Amino acid sequence: MPLTKRRLFQSLRHMPQWVVSGWTREYQDARLILEQQGELHYLQISARVQRLLVRGGILVSGVTLLVLIALTFTSLTLMISRARLERSHEAVYRALLSSAADGDAENLSMNDEQMVALAQTIRDRDISIRRFVDTSMVAVSAENDTLKTQLETSGLTEKIVRIIQRNASTGGFSGEGDVRDNPLLRGKVAEELSTNRALREVIYALPSRMPVENFSVTSDFGVRRHPIHGNTHFHTGLDLLSDTGDDNVTPVKAGVVVIAQYHSQYGNMVMVRHTNGVESLYGHLANIAVKVGDKVTTQSILGKIGNTGSSTGKHLHLEILIGGYPVNPQKVIRTAQYVQQIQTQQ
Repeated sequence: MPLTKRRLFQSLRHMPQWVVSGWTREYQDARLILEQQGELHYLQISARVQRLLVRGGILVSGVTLLVLIALTFTSLTLMISRARLERSHEAVYRALLSSAADGDAENLSMNDEQMVALAQTIRDRDISIRRFVDTSMVAVSAENDTLKTQLETSGLTEKIVRIIQRNASTGGFSGEGDVRDNPLLRGKVAEELSTNRALREVIYALPSRMPVENFSVTSDFGVRRHPIHGNTHFHTGLDLLSDTGDDNVTPVKAGVVVIAQYHSQYGNMVMVRHTNGVESLYGHLANIAVKVGDKVTTQSILGKIGNTGSSTGKHLHLEILIGGYPVNPQKVIRTAQYVQQIQTQQ
């Protein structure tokens, strides 16, 4: 917006009277008469020069005043900041020495040298912590890649992984200031740590043992020809046979029995519900040794390997379902065993 004479006068009205007077005055050409050794000399000062000198002086004075105000404000700010920093350092100093047996934290005082030494110590520790965090982040990131690879190898799709995560029994409260005030909850470190925790929770939800200690696989998971009807179908489980003659069948993971009855296809069948939406099914049992509602551990006996239902011979049919979807029991269990073995070694 152009600065007109009217606006200029309006703004000048709020200035001191001498400033307004000097700025708006109508100057006239002036002549100074000087006498030297009887001779007269004339010095001509035009109205334009007078106006420039006065207005220039006003501008310089104004700028100087503003600079002085700014320097004063900066000085006060620095003094306040220094006082706060001293109080902060003293508080840290007291906190560091408060655990000393003979220390009197209330009577401590700090000089400049002590504050500088304390600041250097805090800085050195901060650098060490940052290095440790960076090193740990690299290790956690590498572990996350390993866990993701193992889950993909076991055939667990993202959909199945989400089912496990959604069915987890979790809770907790987090204030809005947690992320803002804690630097460890922000950035790449927090992302890698939260991803690692989520992946571990998925792994720990998986069963990590077979229901028979020594076994042979007589029919694998996947597409096959039906042994009785001869048509192609998808075998949703794993058929096992004991190699030692120990026919006891135990759960692949602790849980609660939700089905214990005879089924036209599975024969004597037991289903155990575990955590995070994981279930296991045991078919063709010779007998059922548990009932619905029983809480079982990995040492509980569900029954013995048999030949009941739609079966061509004595064997155990094992299924593992996650959210109702069948997954490859052998791959899932091997993945859980591998990862948990790594964790134990660490």
